[in-house]
Amino acid sequence: MNKAIEKTVIKLVFSNKINKIESSLLTISRQLELKPSYLEPVLSSLVAEDTLKLNPNEIYSLSHFGRKLVTVVMTSGVFDLLHIGHIFTFQQAKLLGDILVVVVATDKTVKKLKSRTPANFQDERTKVVQHIKEVDCALVGTEEDFISTIDFIQPDIITLGYDQVFEEKDLHKQLSERGFGHIKIIRLKQYIPGKSTSKIVQDIINYSFKNN
Repeated sequence: MNKAIEKTVIKLVFSNKINKIESSLLTISRQLELKPSYLEPVLSSLVAEDTLKLNPNEIYSLSHFGRKLVTVVMTSGVFDLLHIGHIFTFQQAKLLGDILVVVVATDKTVKKLKSRTPANFQDERTKVVQHIKEVDCALVGTEEDFISTIDFIQPDIITLGYDQVFEEKDLHKQLSERGFGHIKIIRLKQYIPGKSTSKIVQDIINYSFKNN
């Protein structure tokens, strides 16, 4: 059996769960652009190996063993007015594992943290992020208990942007207190000094002012 196809299927089934898509044979077939007749023996083999589970409604999900076969990386941020620094962040994060899940801050969270209204609404920002090549799943975060989002995703690694306010030790303590002490926390590097959303917004304002 083609191991590359098997790995792709495993990653897709996990991503579908995060994206709240039911992983039926026909759905997986359409997503991978492969014929059901080709995929069915692959899926059957993964079920026989206890990598996938198949429920009575013919929906596939990862088994406990199957979940261990992939490394899930989670990163989060506002991601308003995407620029090369954001792309570099996604590239760095994806290199650390098999699946990259991006949590996009809600509009209320942005107002609270940055004292400004985002240029794009949370659903718009999430859709844009979802279309980045390195991103497997993108979802809107919560406004209160961010640990609940971590509980839903169950990442192996959480990456922090170079300028995110979280302190690694404090975050690890919070995770450990909630039973997630096994999650690795990695601080990512900055791409270009000063290449932030705030800098881009200010450049736009300055340019607009000069041309009015």
